[in-house]
Amino acid sequence: MGDLIFLNIRAQALWGVHNLKNIIVNNFLDQKWISAGIATGRVGILGTLAAFACISANAGGLDNLSTLSQNQFSRLSKDIGAAAAYRGVTPGNGLGITGFDVGIELTESKIENSSILKRAGGGDTSNLFIPKLHIHKGLPAGFDTGAFVSRISGLDASLIGAEVRYQIMEDGLTTPSVALRLSGSKTTGISQVNLSTVAVDAMVSKKLTFITPYIGIGSVRIASAPKVGLLQNVSATDSRVFVGVNMNFLTTNFALEAEKLGSVSSISGKIGLRF
Repeated sequence: MGDLIFLNIRAQALWGVHNLKNIIVNNFLDQKWISAGIATGRVGILGTLAAFACISANAGGLDNLSTLSQNQFSRLSKDIGAAAAYRGVTPGNGLGITGFDVGIELTESKIENSSILKRAGGGDTSNLFIPKLHIHKGLPAGFDTGAFVSRISGLDASLIGAEVRYQIMEDGLTTPSVALRLSGSKTTGISQVNLSTVAVDAMVSKKLTFITPYIGIGSVRIASAPKVGLLQNVSATDSRVFVGVNMNFLTTNFALEAEKLGSVSSISGKIGLRF
């Protein structure tokens, strides 16, 4: 019964994210998508909030890591690390000293080694879903900071992350915004392994009325330290590329971001306030 409840909630949240993507792609130049986007956003918010409460229904605690070979542990660590890496789901434009960006966010990451995840004691799934409460705050001198708290489906684990971003070129009439971002994330609550990531990214974005598309490239370092058996620490670095769009109108802010990190593909949607 718990699994059925979780699947229903997860479907509701994903409907909000994926339907928002369809609205952008199919109706990008049609103003009628705005009202549809607001309705979609409300559904996505409710689904994501519910997922925070019930996500453990389909989770495992990675309590069988000692059954893995070193190669299997390395592959699993890269998958989980790629899913857990920090994602801003926001353009590089500075918020300014009084600016805030607050939102409910959902990331779906498709991993390669679902059979290893199951053998290690995690959930029987090839898709990890990560609902987040994400906050960004503008700082002086072109700096912004951000942080999130989260849970990871398929794992009985929490996830925290933070970033510092610096806008090295402001968005002008004929020039885009260029920014650099340093970020990190860390899992908590997994007794048999400590996993963390550190990332450096460069971003280019351009505000077009209420729509701000952006693109970025970066490098993510994954560190995984097991606490059982004869398994050795894993350290790996992968490149990533991401593209997204932020839409701000009325009292609602939407953002959608797609990313490829190593062999793991992710899509994220965020709904909230940006001012």
